Amino acid sequence: MEMIELAVPVLVFFLMFIIGASLEKTDVENLKSQKKQVIAVTLGQMLLLPLCAWIIIKVMQPPSLVAGGMLLVSLCPGGAVSNIYSFLAKANVALSVTLTAFNGLVSVIILPLVMLTVFPSLLGVDFPLENIIVKQALQLVLLLLFPVVFGMFLRSMKPQLMIIFMPTLEKIGAVGLLLLLLAIFFKFHQKIVEQLSSLLLLALIFTFASLLIAYCLSLILKLNKKDEAAVVMEFPVRNLALAALIAVSIFKNTDYLLFAAVFFVIQTPIMLCIITGYRSVLGKQDVVCK
Repeated sequence: MEMIELAVPVLVFFLMFIIGASLEKTDVENLKSQKKQVIAVTLGQMLLLPLCAWIIIKVMQPPSLVAGGMLLVSLCPGGAVSNIYSFLAKANVALSVTLTAFNGLVSVIILPLVMLTVFPSLLGVDFPLENIIVKQALQLVLLLLFPVVFGMFLRSMKPQLMIIFMPTLEKIGAVGLLLLLLAIFFKFHQKIVEQLSSLLLLALIFTFASLLIAYCLSLILKLNKKDEAAVVMEFPVRNLALAALIAVSIFKNTDYLLFAAVFFVIQTPIMLCIITGYRSVLGKQDVVCK
């Protein structure tokens, strides 16, 4: 377990650095015209996904450790893997990266406060106010805010170099996340088997609910197909490395990682199918435009 605890903060930092390094100044400037949509989608993730998880928990009444794991995942910001998914789907990658980065930065302030109120009331988990506010806020600043800003700085200073290295960095980040979740999966395989039916069902329900929320929000905001695809890729993909960090450093309970590991395994083939669908539709649009 010590190896996992050491690897988690390093991986969180690296993934957030990739997000920052993916952002160009022109991307941010071009998205100023979409600032209302960015804010709306960010609020949608921060409010609707935890609400969805809360409703599922109330209806399904899963074991507390499974419920806690799903709630923790729902509270985390979007993950860097969604940017790779958006690229593969031919979606608006600039919007995807901006959403992930903005959601991550806002989480530095909002996440500790939401966890402080939601977890005690829903699951009876209690921890000192000072612990959650000071310790977690500091961790989030160091592991979310700093690497994003650092990545953006390097991108602005050495744009050509970063462009060359970005595909490799993204692959390393994706492989790192996969290895972390596999390590968690194998470490706790016995507990996962014991709770498998609950974990599988909840992972499927939460994935499809997240996709539905994203699609409906895209329709309400009247997004074009490329922007819609970016939003749909963003909602189900949570920052599971951050969820692992909170589980081991704040809750001191690695059992909360069980849902994250199963969630990733169940979600991946579903997302690949959706990527294929969007890639086909958006590819045809590109041909028509040419």
